[in-house]
Amino acid sequence: MKIALVDDEQEELNHVMKLLKSQLDFAEHTLKIDTFSSGTAFLEAWAPGSYDLLILDIYMDRTDGIAVARRVRETDSNVRLVFCTSSNAFASESYEVRAHYYLCKPVTQQGIAAMLERMNLAAYERERLLTLPDGQKVILHNIMYTEYFNHIVTIHNQKGAAVEIRISQKEMERLLCKYPSFCCCSRGIIVNFHAVQKYSADTFWLSSGQTIPISRRRSKEVIDAYTHFLFEKMRAEVKNYATLLPNC
Repeated sequence: MKIALVDDEQEELNHVMKLLKSQLDFAEHTLKIDTFSSGTAFLEAWAPGSYDLLILDIYMDRTDGIAVARRVRETDSNVRLVFCTSSNAFASESYEVRAHYYLCKPVTQQGIAAMLERMNLAAYERERLLTLPDGQKVILHNIMYTEYFNHIVTIHNQKGAAVEIRISQKEMERLLCKYPSFCCCSRGIIVNFHAVQKYSADTFWLSSGQTIPISRRRSKEVIDAYTHFLFEKMRAEVKNYATLLPNC
């Protein structure tokens, strides 16, 4: 998940970033938050498709949030736009640029939680597409494991047919292993921890019934990565449950 925050008040940028991180601290998220102190600075660094979510302060010097959103929408129809403001005076303009949500200042933990729930970003992350070098697209969450043989990587999916691509194992690792749920567990094999049902020191059992070997040389490193993944997943589930408890 790649998020851009644009506000000319540094204290507000830090505050919103802290609230977002506390809400999006999930193992399945790869979270990257960039901050910009002006609309001009953001537009100089921005490129279409570079962010999943853009949170803009409306009232900024020089280039305000509405002007930034208009520029973005000229070439990027997919990024989710959220305006951060203390006034609803720009309701018609926000409709024009297809804004998804209004965050009211002062921004609170409850406000961030409501925004994320409304936008269903967890579901969005589960549908995240990985674009392969040959242009094929696969849903990251559906990948169970990949295997390399003779310059071909086969991507085995939970849903749909396997996908083959001519690519090196090193390049496939670069594409997948930047996500915390993916790990190269043995030579030529990358596993998605989401698909693992149980494990031993040398084997992963997948929910599909298949078994995946764990390299003896890398066993400790791989098992440590998997147990960390499980811990982060459990921590996220506990935090989600806590939000449902009544405020006493």
